[in-house]
Amino acid sequence: MEYAEVAVDAPVAPSRTFSYHIPARFAVEPGQLVWVPFGRRVAQGIVVKLSPAPQVEVTKDILQPVEPTPLLDWRALRIGEWMSRYYLCSLFDALALFLPPEFKGHVRATVHPVPGQQSDGAPQDSPTGKALLELVQRGQMPEAEFTQLLPRGGARQVDRWTEKGVIQRQVALPRPGRFRYECFLVPGGGLTYTDLVRQKDSGLPRRQESLAQAVAESRQPYPRTLANKEFGNSVADALVEKGLLAQDWARVENDSVPVGGEPAGPPDFVLTPAQANAVERIARGFDETGRGTKTFLLHGVTGSGKTEVYLRSIEEAVRRGKQAIFLVPEISLTPQTVERVNSRFPGRVAVLHSRQPPRKKFDQWWAIRDGKYDVVVGPRSAIFAPLPNIGIIVIDEEHEWTYKQDDAQPRYDARTTALEMARLEQAVVVLGSATPDVETYYQASRGRHVLLNLPQRIGSGGGRAGDSGGAPLAAAEICDMREELRQGNRSIFSRRLALELAETVNRGQQAILFLNRRGSAPIVQCRDCGYVASCSGCSVSLTYHATDGRLLCHRCNRRARMPRQCRECQGTRIRQLGIGTQRVVEEVGQLLPGVNVERWDADVTRSGVSPDEPMARLTRGETQVLVGTQMVAKGLDVPNVTLVGVVLADVGMHLPDFRSGERTFGLLCQVAGRAGRGAQPGRVIIQTYQPEHYAVQAAARQDYLTLYQQEIVARREQSNPPFNRLAHLVYQHTNRTACQRQASTLAREFRERRGRGGLSDVEVIGPAPGIPERVRGQYRWHILLRGRNLHRFLDGVAFANGWSVDVDPAHVT
Repeated sequence: MEYAEVAVDAPVAPSRTFSYHIPARFAVEPGQLVWVPFGRRVAQGIVVKLSPAPQVEVTKDILQPVEPTPLLDWRALRIGEWMSRYYLCSLFDALALFLPPEFKGHVRATVHPVPGQQSDGAPQDSPTGKALLELVQRGQMPEAEFTQLLPRGGARQVDRWTEKGVIQRQVALPRPGRFRYECFLVPGGGLTYTDLVRQKDSGLPRRQESLAQAVAESRQPYPRTLANKEFGNSVADALVEKGLLAQDWARVENDSVPVGGEPAGPPDFVLTPAQANAVERIARGFDETGRGTKTFLLHGVTGSGKTEVYLRSIEEAVRRGKQAIFLVPEISLTPQTVERVNSRFPGRVAVLHSRQPPRKKFDQWWAIRDGKYDVVVGPRSAIFAPLPNIGIIVIDEEHEWTYKQDDAQPRYDARTTALEMARLEQAVVVLGSATPDVETYYQASRGRHVLLNLPQRIGSGGGRAGDSGGAPLAAAEICDMREELRQGNRSIFSRRLALELAETVNRGQQAILFLNRRGSAPIVQCRDCGYVASCSGCSVSLTYHATDGRLLCHRCNRRARMPRQCRECQGTRIRQLGIGTQRVVEEVGQLLPGVNVERWDADVTRSGVSPDEPMARLTRGETQVLVGTQMVAKGLDVPNVTLVGVVLADVGMHLPDFRSGERTFGLLCQVAGRAGRGAQPGRVIIQTYQPEHYAVQAAARQDYLTLYQQEIVARREQSNPPFNRLAHLVYQHTNRTACQRQASTLAREFRERRGRGGLSDVEVIGPAPGIPERVRGQYRWHILLRGRNLHRFLDGVAFANGWSVDVDPAHVT
């Protein structure tokens, strides 16, 4: 007798599996998705391994497989087990990341009355009696609908009635995420297309004869839908019954990029010596993988040609019969990256991201699994693409926090996961950035990653043959907005930026204005009493958006009308404070009338605008001034952009997070790198109220090493990563007092646990209210654990409902 260890879709401890008996009628393998009974419900599960003996004496049977063959291979099972242990999530949640889209199904249960048992002593005029009476009259009812007819606690009542035999429950097991097939007509019964032509004089009815002739003339499978449309549904059926035609079903796929074409050779680029050295060193890494995983940190200033190094390295992997994953930090950057990669590997590039239509994403996943693509491009979730033979993983802009999933389990980091995956696959990892994550650079300095430097921009010829050499970085200037105020300038633009903006447009060149804040004004305040319009569900102020004249919460998207009078004092002097991207667009329009200004931020993309449309208009020169948030800081390579203006560098600079200075520096350097990428020199103007801040000073010089040295000293003194690990624990509850009490109780238990276990290297920080304290009606209190043995410390800890655990958090607020 054989048993299966199954990871069940339920909130259970990390790495926990459950033993199920395999019925004789099923052949089950590791990696297979199955339906299993779990408590009083039916749940999906993934078979992790087969075992001759179960964990418990009494086991239940697997109900049925979802798919006849395994969906996950050995690599997915190994990585999933590692993620479950490392990120402290259920094993099913980790493995589900590798499943095809739309494969997580929900059981559809119905309830039926049992004759003679309908009353159960419940008065007919009571809510339970009325619910039972309606069930008897209808004969059956979806369980969810029946439960809603019952008073509070209806789910428990349904379970009690089921046990007593008052009602019975039937479960329908869905088969989610099925393929889409199309039916074609072909000659039947051993006939050929030539044989069909001879049926003209065989006495067939006119429409049957016409359809047979159409199929014969097509000389290839004829779509059944076309036959039904042209000749009627019954005609094809009649020919199939006579054996003249047969039906052939074929799987239909939607490929994001047409398959076909031969890989193109490298373009007419002459690599700089630094690029050539990087490509050669990475190529040697393919031969060294047998002696341990080789990871490379490609540290190159903006415009130094990192993408060309990526593509040459991927070409080397493909030449060796391997495949590649190319990760980008934002979905908005995917189209541009796909265009570049597909030009080098035409028809061999697949795309995976969350905004694809479900059917398209489903078909793409299976095409990748079938080995139809050499390269997969996408944001962090693309790391789970089912490529059968991974040779290289490229992570562009590796410093970006968007590679960390922090809003749902498992809270994984795509960079850390890629390193573990490469270790198993003996693959190469290339981490690239102009402003590497401080922890990544520290690991490179310690020898964990091979550091490759691209210290210069490629020349104005774009690296083509005959190029004269390196190009200078854009010249940066810091404008002290405090001094502007002293001199009477109340505009959001310094006089220097206003002048440079006008001159840039007059020369026919383009400009980018950066402000990492959406909307028109982040604060709406009463000037009489000081009241600030705030979200009713979150502890944040509402932001005014001039485009629709509404207030919007940037945490929960709650909307409200712009108040005409104060809700506290009924005053009418309502004032808008601060600036956002919408306000910047308005100010540019007033400063330079007639100039074509476009905004690119999350509000624009959520309105249905394709992510690549603003980029395409800027590239074509239709947009003279582009205003945007951090979207404009990444990936834009437009030679005619000669001016970048940072409207307010202070946004995010003083968040209560030890990484705030590093992130400010990274954003400023990235956006500054958009200027001067062509033949004309670039200029960068950074407006700030704190010109002496170390991150601003370093960014103006694009001096990463100075920033790194200052950050690493501070982190060593404060025992922050990379010198320790962090785990961020957040508790949420609708009641503030209950939330604080639960957080205080766990913090006290942690301190006692540390004392009992002698784990003096683990520090318990908090509890403290989150920032913001309330989001979507839920109060938030958090605890921060800091130390080197956090997994050992947390081993065996059972967290109550409402707690979330984030290992290696990207944010600690």
